[in-house]
Amino acid sequence: MPVFKRPHFEKLLSLASRGRIAPLYLLAGDLVVAEELLRRLSSHFQALGHEVQKVDLGGKSFEELKALFGGPGLLGRKIFLLKGAEGALKQLDQDFVLFLEKAKSWLTILLAFPEIKENHPLYLYALEKGVFMPLPSKGRRDLVRYEIPELLASLGKKMDRRTAEELLALVGEDLEALGQELLKLALYVGERPEITLEDVKTVVSPRSENAPYLIMEAFLREGPPGALKMIEEILGQGTHPLVISKTLVTHFKRLYLFSELLEKEPELAQQGKYFQFRESYQKALKKVFPERVPKDLTGLHPFAAFKMLPLARAFSPEKFNIIFSALLRLDGRLKRGGLPLEEFYLFFLVLERELKTLDERGWREPYAISL
Repeated sequence: MPVFKRPHFEKLLSLASRGRIAPLYLLAGDLVVAEELLRRLSSHFQALGHEVQKVDLGGKSFEELKALFGGPGLLGRKIFLLKGAEGALKQLDQDFVLFLEKAKSWLTILLAFPEIKENHPLYLYALEKGVFMPLPSKGRRDLVRYEIPELLASLGKKMDRRTAEELLALVGEDLEALGQELLKLALYVGERPEITLEDVKTVVSPRSENAPYLIMEAFLREGPPGALKMIEEILGQGTHPLVISKTLVTHFKRLYLFSELLEKEPELAQQGKYFQFRESYQKALKKVFPERVPKDLTGLHPFAAFKMLPLARAFSPEKFNIIFSALLRLDGRLKRGGLPLEEFYLFFLVLERELKTLDERGWREPYAISL
């Protein structure tokens, strides 16, 4: 069982169920995804009756590790999920591999690195006797293609890609948070096998940094009253008004940078379908920002950027000056004890006035998204 690409992860679980368990599972690439895969793998081993332990390497010597591993267990294999392996690469040398080879009948090691050289003893052993799984880097992860469907499958549910993208735009790419929201959704839909876009909008609580996504959608659909209603709901969840104003500032910084991107790459604004837009968007970022993408854009999911297109096309630099001035006044009034709902309403009145220069397409219409 040497190299397994990411799409074949489920096959590893199937092989384990049939008793084919390797002495070493080595993952290299995006550590967040790697840790989630190793968690699922170790949970599967545990469900099969094997002994699973998590060990933080934390500077432990080779002799200390051997003492922790001990000898064969009474039932099943001993499975060790090693945390912090990237800081202990020198300790996991040829001597460690020789020990693992001698104990391969009863011992299995799970570990991940952001990268590992092809001549490292662990890498070579994984190719020969264990499992090596290369993963994309963080910037190229595709949670919609792999992680979300697998999490849904474990719950006996499914959703289409647009719904999954909407979920990501609301929750972000934190796998633990995604898992919690998917569990909530599964419980909400009950026996129904498919989770819909409407279910996501009803059930999912956006993280505070993603709240502007819902606020602006409500604003474009219903104007200031709609935005105010959404803010009231978010305040009711215990979010502080200054947190909301701060996230609005971040949102409009992203919108400003995105509008600059559209100005330099105007064909990007003409993409009517999300899948076409996503590919063009990634290329445009690399072209316009070859050395480093601005921080405010790196945290913007492509689907969220796609939904920002109407606003990004609408605002000129002069309008952004007015909007940032209104946000500054909003922040100052909130800090001086202004009534949150009143102050936010005044801000959205300014935004409404600036958007009235849009053409006949109508800024209060819902987003027209074709996937």
